[in-house]
Amino acid sequence: MTIFYIVLIFIACLILIKSADLVIRSLTKIAAILRWSEFSVSFIIVAVATSLPEIFIGITSAAHKIPNLSLGNVVGANIINLTLILGLVAIVGRGLRPSSNTTQKNIFYALVLALFPMLLALDKFISRIDGIIILTVFFFYILLMIERKKQFSKIYNNVSKKDFSKNIFYFIIGVILLIVSAEAVTRTAQILALNLNFPLILSGLLIVSLGTTLPELTFGLRSIMQGHKEMPLGSSLGTIVANSCLALGLAVVIYPIRIIDFNQFLLMFAFLIIASVFFAIFSYTKKEISIYEGAGLIIFYIIFIMIQILYKF
Repeated sequence: MTIFYIVLIFIACLILIKSADLVIRSLTKIAAILRWSEFSVSFIIVAVATSLPEIFIGITSAAHKIPNLSLGNVVGANIINLTLILGLVAIVGRGLRPSSNTTQKNIFYALVLALFPMLLALDKFISRIDGIIILTVFFFYILLMIERKKQFSKIYNNVSKKDFSKNIFYFIIGVILLIVSAEAVTRTAQILALNLNFPLILSGLLIVSLGTTLPELTFGLRSIMQGHKEMPLGSSLGTIVANSCLALGLAVVIYPIRIIDFNQFLLMFAFLIIASVFFAIFSYTKKEISIYEGAGLIIFYIIFIMIQILYKF
């Protein structure tokens, strides 16, 4: 039975990779038709799409009156996006370079929005009014991104507008396959962990959190390997904003969050702040995240996991 689950994970991962290819190809053509930059398209469209697992967890956990699950998932997923995913992308892509000053400014804005809901939780309670404020800020920021899309470097390909509907269809299919295959990997990995008597706390930290960010990880690696330098950055930063503002905002509106283990929250929040500061510094120094800085982000994630484990035990 263990071999069966390992094979199932392998097949799901193959589907994950192929679906990422489909999304990248369709997005590139959509961006060319709309005269949008890769950063804008990946930030607005891919980010929300790949945040669907976090959004779904937020809605369902709030519906079951356990919204703290959504809060923990959002903070954990954002730390993974800022450290492990972008660190790996920087290493594979031999550096990650924002192509314009406008892109760098949006890195700063995205990090601020990622921390904003966490600041509202410092009184140990996030109310429905807080949730409405968070959602309002998110939608205004998306409108700003759409308005400022012309300021980003654009991609110009000879793509017929007749292909627009076809590529939208391919994009939707690709995103659905991304989410379904990532969900299959996550669920199968959980079952495998239980069968192997792997501690549940470790399976949650090392498998489930990674599982909800598999679409972003796969999309980032495949896009950087195909030469699309800004897509991984736009996708990860957009996902961070969507996680913090859209997923958490919806959860809070459905059911307010009262922080149960405040010390645990402060520990996770502290790591999110440090990860954001490191990422911002790396982005602004020499205007790139080097291979060594990418490795540093990955090491930071490993330290985060180790401290979380030590705290629990």
